[in-house]
Amino acid sequence: MSTQTNIEQPAVTLSTILDEFPVDARKGIKTLEQLVNHLLQAAAVEMQTIPMYLYAMFSLSGRGNSRWDPGIGAQRLIRSIVVEEMLHLCMVRNILVALGQGGKAKFYNKQFIPDYPELMLHRHPDLVLHLGKCDTELVRTVFMEFERPKAKPGEGKPPKGQYATIGLFYKSIMKGLEYLDGKQNLWGNTQRELQYMGAYWNKDGGGEPFVVENLKTATQALKMIVDQGEGVDPKKPSVPIDPLNPKPGLDELPHYTKFQRIADGIEPIGPVWVVDTDPKSLQYLEDPAASSINDLFNAAYCYVLHMIDVIYSTSAEDIAPGARSRRYGLERSFMAAMQGVLSGIAEAMVARTLAPGGLDDPQIAPTFEYVDLPATGKKKHLIDLCNKAIPHFPQLGGDNSTLWLLNKMPDI
Repeated sequence: MSTQTNIEQPAVTLSTILDEFPVDARKGIKTLEQLVNHLLQAAAVEMQTIPMYLYAMFSLSGRGNSRWDPGIGAQRLIRSIVVEEMLHLCMVRNILVALGQGGKAKFYNKQFIPDYPELMLHRHPDLVLHLGKCDTELVRTVFMEFERPKAKPGEGKPPKGQYATIGLFYKSIMKGLEYLDGKQNLWGNTQRELQYMGAYWNKDGGGEPFVVENLKTATQALKMIVDQGEGVDPKKPSVPIDPLNPKPGLDELPHYTKFQRIADGIEPIGPVWVVDTDPKSLQYLEDPAASSINDLFNAAYCYVLHMIDVIYSTSAEDIAPGARSRRYGLERSFMAAMQGVLSGIAEAMVARTLAPGGLDDPQIAPTFEYVDLPATGKKKHLIDLCNKAIPHFPQLGGDNSTLWLLNKMPDI
């Protein structure tokens, strides 16, 4: 019998960011404060997708001998979507930096880290988001609904002051930028040296980070986010791989269409680990192995988000003569932490059954929860947690392992 039997199902939550940075669809955007609030909530929307899609990707057990293998269709498509969602998150923050408001966005923050099950922001009717195994039902009823281009007929109007879809939400931001650009100097100090410019980006996703410095580039960033997610035109179900320099034949599918291919069985899902829906760390307390590795995963997850915050506070121009660029190193380390550390831990987790290990017991799976990291010594904290988990998961240690990679991470 699973140790999780007597654990109550978590309640559906609503992000506190709605109250902290309020927006009103009826008013639109007429002030800088309204624009910033919309952008902060846009970052929160992008954050809602990343753990949700990663969890589904980690649940796929048929992925070859290496995480770098192309793998089966669904795994590769979801991985490409996650990469682009990370790009969208960074481009929203680039706009905030260009507006001189970058300090208001902190990704390692309880407000920005989703707590599943959670209601999707700016979606009518309500859509409950879940961490769940990858299957056609989850893809069709949650993932496709998240990325849906427009409201369905007969769904009615959203409550006053709310947006019906994220497409309308982003359209409001574009209109607000155009309005304010004609009223005041928004781009007096774009701080390009603090924006994410992309020392390295994954080839699986389309587009690359770029500097935002005026209305044109800000609009390009927002258009890329919308086009890659929802698609440009349902009759033309493809978007340029390089949105800034589109070339005939170099296209990819938007997220909605990629998920549709999975839901329709065109891209096979293959074997899937048996993982719980919306797991919580409380469920692992009776299993030392599960508890130790989930503590490690959550700490590493928060460390990655903190690393993004550090990147955005580190100038790309602050390089001493003869020294290496700390900013470049952080950007490379960020991708290594996402693809190496987090993936390595998650793959070890899902390959092991939760104690006592009966036929009906699920695999251990990451909970993607906020945890308090120490003010100093975050790297040592991760290494200590990894050493605590290694007796249960020996694959975390040794050459080219998670522990080896953690020792190469920056102490930030």
